[in-house]
Amino acid sequence: MVDAALRNADAPWDTFSSQDYWRHNYEAVQPEDREIIGRVSNFFIRAFSGRTRVQHAIDVGSGANLYPALLMLPWTDQILLSDFSASNVGWLRRQVLDDDSGWDWQPFWHEMDKREGYNQIGDPRKQLGEACLAEQGLAGVEKRSVFDLPRAQWQLGTMFFVAESITQERTEFHAALRGFVGALTPGAPFAATFMAESTGYPVAGIPFPALPVTPDDIIDHFSRLGTSDLDVYLNQTQHRVRPGYTGMIVATGFAGGC
Repeated sequence: MVDAALRNADAPWDTFSSQDYWRHNYEAVQPEDREIIGRVSNFFIRAFSGRTRVQHAIDVGSGANLYPALLMLPWTDQILLSDFSASNVGWLRRQVLDDDSGWDWQPFWHEMDKREGYNQIGDPRKQLGEACLAEQGLAGVEKRSVFDLPRAQWQLGTMFFVAESITQERTEFHAALRGFVGALTPGAPFAATFMAESTGYPVAGIPFPALPVTPDDIIDHFSRLGTSDLDVYLNQTQHRVRPGYTGMIVATGFAGGC
């Protein structure tokens, strides 16, 4: 008898150990993160050449990771950090709104701060906090599901390691991509990343589901959602942050009107 695929609702998201996840993945800048930061920052620099910064941006499924929001920081006035896990939301609020402690994200910012646009930001920690204290509902730190995002509200978006890392069901994977792209206005630049061929991952000893995907899967699903100028790239870095996947996929492009 074949075991039933785990769906998003089967995982204990509200007790997800944000600190354990951060410690294993983001306590230091990994070579794969460095490669992602380079590709995504270059894409945003090109995307915003000749256009003004936008008012609203969203990072979907932020988890214990602030560098997608930092990648959007020069290009937007306001940012919404969204996550379905109550523990992740609490962790994000402490990271963004508590400025009395040390800032763990300076090494990640250092990977960006010499680049065009990024070099105009003097205090990224303060600017991120201000961006997340803006218009309620479209900015801030909120508990939201990728499956229930309002349509066409944000003009810039990121979604890192979410759609393939919340379910073993391909229909839910596509629904997550549709929710992300649908939340963006037509023509909005976006960046999304995926763990290639992931077999799942433990957090504080608790297993969480994943769907094995390939670059061809990403191209197929994003193309069906009407995205344009889509670029899908499999990282060349050999170092892996954990067992159970074959690389990290980076997808950039512009939202359609799905």
